[in-house]
Order: sequence, then C-alpha cells, then structure tokens
Amino acid sequence: MRIDQRVDTPIGAGFGASASAATSAVYAAAAAAGIRRPKRALALPAHRAEVIEQTGLGTVSVIYDSVGAGAITVSGEPGASRFVTVDVPAGMKIVTGCIAPFDKRDAFSSKPVRERINSLGRSALRAFLADPTLDTLASEGERFSAGLGLESPEVQKLIRAAKGSGAKYASQNMIGYSVHCLADAEAADRVSAALRGFGPGVKVDVYEVGTRRAGVLRPSRR
Repeated sequence: MRIDQRVDTPIGAGFGASASAATSAVYAAAAAAGIRRPKRALALPAHRAEVIEQTGLGTVSVIYDSVGAGAITVSGEPGASRFVTVDVPAGMKIVTGCIAPFDKRDAFSSKPVRERINSLGRSALRAFLADPTLDTLASEGERFSAGLGLESPEVQKLIRAAKGSGAKYASQNMIGYSVHCLADAEAADRVSAALRGFGPGVKVDVYEVGTRRAGVLRPSRR
C-alpha cells in the first residue's frame, strides 16, 4: 500500500504535524483496507510510532478524538490519557510564525533539558489544574517556554513583536523554531503583519480554534 500525504503545516516545528500525519496515515490505510475498528484502536499504532521515533510523544492521544484548546493532565496512550479543555472566547485567533524545524531528539538527549522539562511541566500542570482556563493555559505556556531556555534570539524577537503588536499571549512551540500567539480578531491582522515584517523566511498563518474531530474524509465521487 502506498499513501501520499499533503502536509501544509510546517514539519518538525512543534505544530503536531508528525502526529497528524501518523494518525491520518493509519486512518486512511484502515479505510482503504476495509478495517473497521474503534478510533482508539486505530490511533494506538500511530501513538506507538511517535513514541518510538521520539517525534510527538503523546500528541496522538489528543488529536485522535479531542477538539479545542486545553492540556493533557494524565499522560498515556489513546484512551488512557486525559485531556481537559478550556473555554475559548468567540473570535479568538491563533497566529503562528515558523522559522525552521527543530530536531527534538537533540533536546531530549540532554539530561539538564529533560530535568527542566519535568520540573517546569509539573509546575505548569499544578497551576492549570488549580485554574483550568485559557488564560492560565497560555500564561503557563509562556512561563514554560521562557524557563526551558530553548528560545533562539530569532524566536525571542518574534515573541516580542507579537506581544508588542497586540497578541495577548505568545510563546515558542514545543518544540520548534516557531511561535504561536493568541489574539482577538481585531489584533490578529496586526500580529500577523508584525511577524511577516521579519521577511519571507518566516511562514505566518492565522487559524481559528479547531472544532472538528479527526476522521476519514470521503471525497465526492461526482
């Protein structure tokens, strides 16, 4: 079986492209082969491939059957992990800017980085569970990003430009030489313009918060 995928999201930049690709590949293969299994059972091999390859490390457990914004509060494979969603104000936009991919294995192979990830992650999770709101999620994301110490000077410039142009929150993708920013509809255009001001080397996109769960798309036969 051959599967051709079109990926519009930057790869290796902390956008979850590898998890999306793995999940969609498994779903497509199962649909083509006539395999009818629960969504969790189909997502499981995608999750295991991510863990083995050290790419997503848990992202599949969220994207296979969850929507919106939130945080994983209990880690694990699809069906065992727990994802807590938060309310998102109407009109909220996500503005992203990507400079380059990041090899996660380089970060995870460093013991000091792993220790900082665990320490900062535990602190952020406690804060989020005490106040599971979008503001806490985003502010703890900023704190985690800054404390981890993987922000390059270019990423830091993007974050400052986004905040200076009206983004409510902005932080580094985990993990990529890229940023994601939260802005209301009025500020989103200013934020995207500020990021584009760094030149053609920065890929800038504006998104809505997702509302559709993963599933097989059936193309029209007309």
